Amino acid sequence: MNTNTIVAGADGPRNYWPLKYLGDTPMITQAQKEKLTALIYQNISDDNNERELRLSELEDLTQADADYVLYQFSTGQWS
Repeated sequence: MNTNTIVAGADGPRNYWPLKYLGDTPMITQAQKEKLTALIYQNISDDNNERELRLSELEDLTQADADYVLYQFSTGQWS
């Protein structure tokens, strides 16, 4: 029985982690937060405080969520 899961992120290569270690959800890294902050300031106008709302949501993102948001920005799918 395979008890390993492949975990991939934008920051580096794929790693194999036993499932018992995946219980703790890793939160957004400082590098991801800096990249997203810069992208938010570049791409979101401050109409109706949307920029501030997006910036305040960064603290609650997991690393996987942050990777997905970075992907959305890189492909122009943000809204």
